[in-house]
Amino acid sequence: MPVKSPAATPTKTRKTRTRKTSTKSARVDKVIKEVQAVLDAPRETKPAKAKRSVSPRVTVTTFKGGKVVAKKTTLKRPSTARLISTDRYIKDIQTRWAIHNFEIQELISDFIKGFETVKPYHAQLVRMVNK
Repeated sequence: MPVKSPAATPTKTRKTRTRKTSTKSARVDKVIKEVQAVLDAPRETKPAKAKRSVSPRVTVTTFKGGKVVAKKTTLKRPSTARLISTDRYIKDIQTRWAIHNFEIQELISDFIKGFETVKPYHAQLVRMVNK
């Protein structure tokens, strides 16, 4: 009669892995508290600055006898370094006009599609009203 080998017979029960019980709610509460602390912390807010115009201004003050007679504020001419050449300006206008023409063409085609979509419903409504 065959006999089992001692190695094949387990002497101990096999250990199963167990998951650690995580305290998810504790972690979530901790994160919520941290976020709330950041949100509740006082912040320095700066008042919104009024936007200034792009072109700089020059104020000319006229004095007479040590007293201010008149103040005149004028715009300063912008630097010519930022201006584009005439050729580039003309090409820019032509490009913008081509874009405008394309957009108008697409708008018209959208109107036509909308009209064609509504046309059968309009005809049906007219027939229903005429009855």
